[in-house]
Amino acid sequence: MSKYEKTIYFMMILLIYLCIMPFALGALFRIIDINFGDDNLNQVYVLFITPFLCSFLPGLFYFIVTRDNLKETLSIKRLSIKNFFLIVLMAFLMQPAASFIAALSSVFFDNTVSSVMTSISETPPFTLIFVVAFLPAVFEELMYRGIILSGCKNAGVVQSAVISGLFFGIMHLNCNQFFYAFLLGVILGLFVIYTGSIFASMTAHFVINASQCFLVIISNKIMNSFPEIAVQAETAKVTFGELVFVGGIAVIFGTLFMMVFLYFLKINKSNVKNISMYEKPRRLINIPFIVIIVIFALYSVGMEVLNNMIGVRG
Repeated sequence: MSKYEKTIYFMMILLIYLCIMPFALGALFRIIDINFGDDNLNQVYVLFITPFLCSFLPGLFYFIVTRDNLKETLSIKRLSIKNFFLIVLMAFLMQPAASFIAALSSVFFDNTVSSVMTSISETPPFTLIFVVAFLPAVFEELMYRGIILSGCKNAGVVQSAVISGLFFGIMHLNCNQFFYAFLLGVILGLFVIYTGSIFASMTAHFVINASQCFLVIISNKIMNSFPEIAVQAETAKVTFGELVFVGGIAVIFGTLFMMVFLYFLKINKSNVKNISMYEKPRRLINIPFIVIIVIFALYSVGMEVLNNMIGVRG
C-alpha cells in the first residue's frame, strides 16, 4: 500500500471519528455534568479542547502507528522573512473572497461560524484570539498541511494541494464552511509546498482567524453602543445588494492577491522540484476516497436538515 493510499484510509478513519466525537463528548459532558453556568464560557471551553481532540490526538495516533519521520512529514523548516511578509499580505488579501463565498453559501446553508462567534463575542480578546486563532493555526495545520499534505505529495503539486484542501473543507463537517475552507485549504497547501515550511500555512491561518476575532470584537462594541443595530442584525438576511458589494470587493482584493501570489510562486519555484520525483499513485480516487465524500454528504446534509427542524420547532 502506497503512502497516498495509507493517507486516504487515515482520512476516512479520522472523518468517522470526527462525526462520532461531538455526540460522544456531549453525552460525556451530560454524564459528568460539566457546565460552567455560562453559555459563553461553555463555548470557549469547547473551542479550547476541539483542536486537541480533532487534530492532536489523531495526529499522535498517526505517528505512533506509522512511525513516520516527524520533521519531514510536518515540513518543519524555517520560514524566510521575505516569505513571511508575503504570506501575511496574502492572508489579508484573500479574506474578502472567503467572506464572499461564506456569504453566498449562507443563503443556502446555516452559518454556524457566525452564531458561534456571536456567542463568544464577550470573551476577553486574548482568550478569544488564543482559542480561535492560535490553537487552530497550530494543530489544524500540523494535521492538514503536515500529515495529510505530506501523504498526498506523490499525487503532484496541484493535485496534493487540492486533495488536502478538499479534506480540510470536509473535516469542518458543514456545508457552509466547506466551500471557503476548501479554497483556503488549497492555497495554504501551496504555501507549504512552495516554501517547504509548515510555518507558512500556520502564519496565514493565524492571520485569517485573528482578523475575524478583531472584527467580532469591534462589531460587539458597536452592538453594545447601538442596541437597535444589534436587534436588526439578529434577524437580518444576506441581501442581493450585499452579495454584489462583497463580490466586488472580493474581485478587487482577489486581483491584488493573484499578483502577489504569482510573484510568490516565482521566487519559490525551486522548492517544488523534488515533488516530481515521487512515485505517482495508481489512482487518486479510490474506494476510501469515495466513502469519505459519501459520509460527508450524508452527515452535513443530515445535520442541516436536523438543525432546520429544531429551528422550526423552536
